[in-house]
Amino acid sequence: MVFLSATCIGAFYATSLTWGQNTHYSMIEYWRWWLVHLWVEGFFEVFATAVVALLFTRLGLVSAASGSRAIVAETIVFLFGGILGTLHHLYWTGTPTSVIAVGAVFSALEVVPLALLGFEGWQNYQRSKAAPWVAAYRWPILCFVAVGFWNTVGAGLLGFAINPPASLYYVQGLNLTPAHGHAALFGVYGMLGIGLMLFCLRGLFEASRHAYRLVAWMYWSMNIGLAMMVFLSLLPAGIYQAGASISHGLWYARSAEIVHSRVMETLVWLRVPGDIVFAAGGLLLGAYALKLLRRPRGVALQPSVAVGTG
Repeated sequence: MVFLSATCIGAFYATSLTWGQNTHYSMIEYWRWWLVHLWVEGFFEVFATAVVALLFTRLGLVSAASGSRAIVAETIVFLFGGILGTLHHLYWTGTPTSVIAVGAVFSALEVVPLALLGFEGWQNYQRSKAAPWVAAYRWPILCFVAVGFWNTVGAGLLGFAINPPASLYYVQGLNLTPAHGHAALFGVYGMLGIGLMLFCLRGLFEASRHAYRLVAWMYWSMNIGLAMMVFLSLLPAGIYQAGASISHGLWYARSAEIVHSRVMETLVWLRVPGDIVFAAGGLLLGAYALKLLRRPRGVALQPSVAVGTG
């Protein structure tokens, strides 16, 4: 499943070759959403689920049988929700109402496995405390738990807030969309990438060289900073624009009168604290990696030093 989903992630970029300069807008929108929606909510979701299940199985946190069942079950739901759910994006392309309704129904189903994945992540974290040796992989495991949390909040709750046709009619392209995008994209795939990197670095370098204090500050800085970005700035700005769109129209919500209003400009500046906290997490992650790569004084780098027992 990891191999197939990784192949599809790259291969589906080929759908961007199906339109050109003179292609009708409806066809461009159709294939664009096949690329965007299925890349994010179809194949990458399968990849994330398969990778997390594989690592938890190798760590002994879940059995191989239960991990395989979870991957197959969640893959079915993800792909059904991803493929048919793509149709809810085709609101402005002359799509029949019945097709949009099918897309909205199956897109709503995505909330179910995402919520279950978040609950499963918390259970895995609780289970990890039972084995002392798993403490060495605490931060990679917590990154995978964060994947489940942001899957539930960012992709599930915030995604469903803008997915139904009635919502899309009023909020398409407003700040509710980047609120969903920030929480889902970095919260899921960013934390997944960091977790995989930490997992690999733990096996490549001996335990004494890991500055886990830096990792701890990085982990909380990035998650808290992301939450501040979304809930202090993007989400309130999206709700404010949604109110303007419902009362006057989408054109008014995107007009200079709203975008450059005192409320919106204040909400834009409220993005800065979250950006600073998040950026600090990125610097801490870089410092942790550089500290690992720096050779200790008076110690020659031996092949055995670079390979740990895990």
